Amino acid sequence: MNIKHPNNALHPLSLLKQRLMNYQSPLSREVFQAYSHLSTIVEQMDKTHRNIENIEGTGGIVSVADIIAYQIGWGRFLLRWYQDGLNGKIPLMPGEGFSSWDYKAIARYFYQQYHYDGYSGQAKVFEQTVREILDVVENEFQSGNLDRLGVWQWCTLKSGKEWPLSKWVRVNTSAPYKRAYALIKRHPNN
Repeated sequence: MNIKHPNNALHPLSLLKQRLMNYQSPLSREVFQAYSHLSTIVEQMDKTHRNIENIEGTGGIVSVADIIAYQIGWGRFLLRWYQDGLNGKIPLMPGEGFSSWDYKAIARYFYQQYHYDGYSGQAKVFEQTVREILDVVENEFQSGNLDRLGVWQWCTLKSGKEWPLSKWVRVNTSAPYKRAYALIKRHPNN
């Protein structure tokens, strides 16, 4: 079933779902499912409630819009790390001027960087970010590198422990999307 917007265009979730039918990676399906649940619950909210700061989130009390901005931010970081890896570089992590993993400061940066006046602009950026991540996942799944250790130097933790790309994708997409969904589901105005 295709969901249509009032202007008769296909809904971004429908477009993404159509693309997903061609994906073979179980991780692509996992990320899409978590994204789908999260974006659906936000779309179904009263739009006046999306900017009310009354959810305990990273860095303090935040709004639903902040929670989505946080997801976009980590997704953009992941894509930047991946692109640097493709270019043979080891990215400065986490990035955007942050040289340490100060999650509260990074969260505040994301809340400002990915704040939009309306949900449709934010939803488009979120959908685009997820689509790009799914393309990466599928490409690396097809090449056999998604779950392979030692392929990406940037996937090695400071402790020396190696993670496959799939774990970096999971901890920056499906896992936090599920947490965000749970936070929003408990939202007093939902």
